[in-house]
Amino acid sequence: MQSRVAARGGGLWRPAGWLVALAFACEPVVSLSQSLAPLLACRGLADAGARLACFDREAATLAGAGANTAASPSRAAPSRAPSRAVTPPATPASPAAAPAAEATQDFGLAPAAIAAKEVAAGRRPADVSRIDAHVTELSRAGDGRLVFTLDNGQIWLQVLEVGDLLLKPGDGVTIVRGVFHSYILQTPSRRSCKVTRIR
Repeated sequence: MQSRVAARGGGLWRPAGWLVALAFACEPVVSLSQSLAPLLACRGLADAGARLACFDREAATLAGAGANTAASPSRAAPSRAPSRAVTPPATPASPAAAPAAEATQDFGLAPAAIAAKEVAAGRRPADVSRIDAHVTELSRAGDGRLVFTLDNGQIWLQVLEVGDLLLKPGDGVTIVRGVFHSYILQTPSRRSCKVTRIR
């Protein structure tokens, strides 16, 4: 009986021998599963850029490990190192953070100084001190003040009634900026009045 067992492979037919052989057969599968765990974890990243970077990083790691295994003449026993946690790359600062930081830097400055900074940075057009236009329509408000409709689409209202401006539709006018946010409409007859824009 003993010689028959020995002739069949030195004890591999025994139950204990089968368990040892099965363990060696399953070992590469377990090792492969552990090495793929970081790569598969990349699927859980919501950001597309971070997910792609994670896949690229883990694929490069796997490719390097495969090259080292092929170059080695003997197969070393796989280490039972725990799977690495995948750390997503740092996301760039939110675009909303830049305006917030700029608002902090501008805190306490006069509105004119803030406007000058925005003009210099190209985020705001330079202030206009005057416009030239033509009157397309003259009418009167309920209280008798003149309403000027211009060919640029703007509508201005006379602030205080003055004498006859000698103005008619088709005439050119100039509106200039005055002091304390006031505006003055000048007519071809060199008469003028304060106005405020209503549209």
